[in-house]
Amino acid sequence: MVLLKEEKEHADFVLVEECRNGDSSAFDEIVRRYKDRIYNVAYRLLGNHEDAQDVAQEVFVKAYKGIRGFRGTAKVYTWLYSIAGNLAKNRLRDSHRKGRDKGVSIEALAGAQGMRGAGWSPSETALGNELNELLQRCIEELPEHYRVVFVLRTFENLSYDEIADALGCPRGTVKSRLNQARTLLQARLKALSVL
Repeated sequence: MVLLKEEKEHADFVLVEECRNGDSSAFDEIVRRYKDRIYNVAYRLLGNHEDAQDVAQEVFVKAYKGIRGFRGTAKVYTWLYSIAGNLAKNRLRDSHRKGRDKGVSIEALAGAQGMRGAGWSPSETALGNELNELLQRCIEELPEHYRVVFVLRTFENLSYDEIADALGCPRGTVKSRLNQARTLLQARLKALSVL
């Protein structure tokens, strides 16, 4: 049975209430619903499979511990994305301080984004993987405040209002950052002779 968006949001709030009343299986359902999406956001922000897995796990640990503090003014997934964004930002800051340079795994990126299409030839798969890796590297070069907005809009298909809620900034700021991110990406891809 496919739930409509409004029904799913209501069901999420019901699950939160059940969690608050001690039903751990309700939280398991929240994790099941959003674990892949949270991982994908973390991966796109961090560009590293292991860090993305760590952040995704930490998101749900923080959410579970903070479920009583969830006010319900935002949607459940917006709340989870907000946690993921903050944790990814902290991880990036810490890795820059330590001077770590994490490479991007083509296999992890292709697996995370489903780049291997049914019926693709090996050369088409290789080209798709190569282009996806290049795009990921260009996304990683974006300043963090542009990258987060771009990832949430492009890969998670969140609305401007949902992104604004997740990031705690005005809708106009989201639109401006998204436009700037697209402009920077387009210029970078043109410089690399991809566009």
